[in-house]
Amino acid sequence: MVGQVHRGSISVEPTVIDAVQSRRQGGEVQREGRRSRQSALLPRSVLRQSGSRRRMTTIPENASPADRLRVTPAPDDVGAQTADRYEWQAMVATADALSLYFRALRDDGTIDPAADGSLICEHHEDWALVDGTAAEIVSGKHREPSRGPFSTYRQLFDDGGLSHLYQRWVALGRGQSCRLATSGGLANDGAKVASTCARLKLNPSENGSEVYEVISSVARVLMEMNANTTVTDADARSFLAALSIQDGLPRRDHLPDMAGRSYGLPVAKRLGYPDAGEAIWQAVLSLVRVRMRAAGPAVGGALPAVLGTPHDDALAPRTLLLADIDVAVRVGRSHVRGYTSLPRVVKANRMAIKMARGGCNDNSIERADQLRLQYRRYIRVLRSNPSTRDRPGLVTNTLLRVVDEVTRKVRDDAAEWGDVLWGELDRQFRALEGTSGAHGLSADLLLGGTSELADRCKAWFSDRFDAQEELNRLKNGGVAS
Repeated sequence: MVGQVHRGSISVEPTVIDAVQSRRQGGEVQREGRRSRQSALLPRSVLRQSGSRRRMTTIPENASPADRLRVTPAPDDVGAQTADRYEWQAMVATADALSLYFRALRDDGTIDPAADGSLICEHHEDWALVDGTAAEIVSGKHREPSRGPFSTYRQLFDDGGLSHLYQRWVALGRGQSCRLATSGGLANDGAKVASTCARLKLNPSENGSEVYEVISSVARVLMEMNANTTVTDADARSFLAALSIQDGLPRRDHLPDMAGRSYGLPVAKRLGYPDAGEAIWQAVLSLVRVRMRAAGPAVGGALPAVLGTPHDDALAPRTLLLADIDVAVRVGRSHVRGYTSLPRVVKANRMAIKMARGGCNDNSIERADQLRLQYRRYIRVLRSNPSTRDRPGLVTNTLLRVVDEVTRKVRDDAAEWGDVLWGELDRQFRALEGTSGAHGLSADLLLGGTSELADRCKAWFSDRFDAQEELNRLKNGGVAS
């Protein structure tokens, strides 16, 4: 219907999930290979589970960082229970998953058979990345601009979550790398910590004055925040050498609009389908979301474990394998239109195009169009009467003056201002109604007159542009009628 907004997308996510599920029936080959490697290294008591919790005894000294990450019990499961509130985290984790997948892609578009990567969600930290025997635990922290950058040690280790990241790094045997992924910026002491991390990665034994100051301060803050923990300068140095800080990530109100282009497109180009970036992004994101809630597919589903033999790895509902990502990527690549948002259909006139460009909603545009037609009929009546033939010119002058005055008040170079202009004009005309300045017109007719001026390119709801060319483009594309 003309005037309605058509948003949303035709989802084929069940296709992705079904495809992944089919790969898992009878046990995923990649996971089985990983299990066999674990079984050769770890005693049976370590791998045995009861329900969704692990009974763990000891971990061999030669266990890899990846194996320690998988078999060490997490202290709680709060993250998975509340992860549906953290869409931003799911999106940043999806970017990491696509990066892991991109690394494993060969030039011919197939996955390197030697690649053994996976994403594990809400286990010890917000998510973790595993590549062979190496592992990285990641804390994702969205920070609103109103809170400013991380500028003190306390802010970075408390609000930024580095204290918790340090505790999990210690509990996992100190072999994993660590990362803070945040939308917040860094300043002062926060920036010093990030700089020191980078310097210690290049030279773990560096002893410059700033490095020494940061190491000592980090050790002190960690002990202040964890009263029963002793943290030496050597501990702080090792942690900072393992840590990287990824700051300034897109905020939650920006990330959805640019994620497909920034994170899906490189994969799409590597596969030779540059128009599939958004579809690939959405397909993989659909799988990460459910694993953030520990609700991914698992062999046996919700069936209880009997006779002490689990149906699947307890981390299966949280884990996204490279094979899973590959299935999602290829489903997205093959169903590009299924992930494309339906176009917004707008009215086929210059007034509607201008109001839409200025950020006005469809209800306002529909109202403006109806009032414009009423104004036209009213003006025709005035012009047909010799005694009122001059009044339309006076009304036009009044409308142009009010539009000019209100535009000066509401125009904003940094944001859309058309919707604000429309609302303020409505208020101004209601105040003018019944006075001599209204020339006998109601507030609605005055608004209709403004809409007519916009259609005649004498009033604007945004900076000036070629409205007719835009209208022709939308008509040719079938989204204006």
